[in-house]
Amino acid sequence: MLLEVLVPGSCGEIAQGWKDGQPFLVTCPIGLYSRALVTERTSAKTGLGKKANIALKNTVNYMGFTEFPLGLALESQLPTGKGMAASTADIVAVIQAVATAIDDELAPEEVAELAAGIEPTDGVFYEGVVLMNYMTGQLVRSYKNVPKIIIAMFDTGGTVNTIDFHSDYSDNSGNADSPSELLEAVDSLSKDFSAENIGRVATISALANQKLLAKPQLDEIIEFAKSQGAIGVNVAHSGTMLGVMFKPDESMKKVLDVVRMIGDKFPHMEYFDVERLIPGGWIIRQR
Repeated sequence: MLLEVLVPGSCGEIAQGWKDGQPFLVTCPIGLYSRALVTERTSAKTGLGKKANIALKNTVNYMGFTEFPLGLALESQLPTGKGMAASTADIVAVIQAVATAIDDELAPEEVAELAAGIEPTDGVFYEGVVLMNYMTGQLVRSYKNVPKIIIAMFDTGGTVNTIDFHSDYSDNSGNADSPSELLEAVDSLSKDFSAENIGRVATISALANQKLLAKPQLDEIIEFAKSQGAIGVNVAHSGTMLGVMFKPDESMKKVLDVVRMIGDKFPHMEYFDVERLIPGGWIIRQR
């Protein structure tokens, strides 16, 4: 038996905040993945960090077993501490690989509960783009017909510990609702999930997050990006990544020209990659 589970990462979030005393985020999945591989050829466990090992143990217990006798390897295209849902992708890939190998794949709601029990979780494992509670994993709303927005990704430097960040925010900022402009913008996505509106909402959320985790020169970056044809800028609200968003049909030559200009104008940022917004959800392959 050979079983492979792929879970996408993200370029930060389209939006994140608090409403009615509850935290939320709108996912921003991209085509970079964590990959868990199960095999009968060995019982070795490789590539698992602390959180993935907890996911392994908790899933085995959840499935009613005490051990996982098969081999399990984990690898990822996602750097940690950058706000790319690397930990979530690792955790969910392990959860689903172990559950599927033992019996059958779990429902997204089951996966969400297990993942959120380890740390605040992204919703990249839900299908489509979603609005969800990142502390409990609860799904609030799904958005279908995801536009394939082009996202030029830049790292603003450093790393952020997700657990520490959210703990510090809860302790020091009180769980106050986000500004009404952001909440109204997020509500508008249920009626208008166009690329242009996604870019607008992402920019509003990026600016609102400046008081929590500031990105240097964000105002200037947004102004310059828009002057070059970008539809918006999104950020990792608890990480270091920043995304410059372009319409799905924008020419890649134009995008790469803008990437070069942004790199020249804002040398504190390091270019990472160009990806597209994709529908979330895991991929399971067996042979």
